Amino acid sequence: MEMELSLEQYETLLKLVYMGDWVISTLQAKDRSEDEPDTDSRFADVVRHVFSQAEHAGLGNIVQIDQNNGEPYLTREFEEESGLVDILEDYEDEVFWQALIERLAHRDFLRHYGETAISQMAIEERIEKETPFHDKWAQEFHENGLENLKI
Repeated sequence: MEMELSLEQYETLLKLVYMGDWVISTLQAKDRSEDEPDTDSRFADVVRHVFSQAEHAGLGNIVQIDQNNGEPYLTREFEEESGLVDILEDYEDEVFWQALIERLAHRDFLRHYGETAISQMAIEERIEKETPFHDKWAQEFHENGLENLKI
């Protein structure tokens, strides 16, 4: 299968592959010990292939080859200048706040109604009754960040 991309499209593809690889690598690192190899090389194979074609596509200036292991990677300058670092930082920030809100809202929902009562609710009722807890935490963090959280 051959795919034709403009220079701009290929650069965008490099960015997308980089971000996808970053997410997968983060998850894989969390799930394995330091001395354990990657459990799924399918992702790494695709990253390697897409990055290794950058020179041929006319974007060799943004991909380099690691002299130690021969693996292609995006240059640090490109990562920073292309906005990739900012996108990933914004993504991490958004995921953090959404996960925190969802977990605290669900915790409070469980405490308020109890597992038995919740298990007997229709999905629409669950959503309706859990939403105020979500809204409360979303408002709290929007107004105060982590300032009021205490243990």
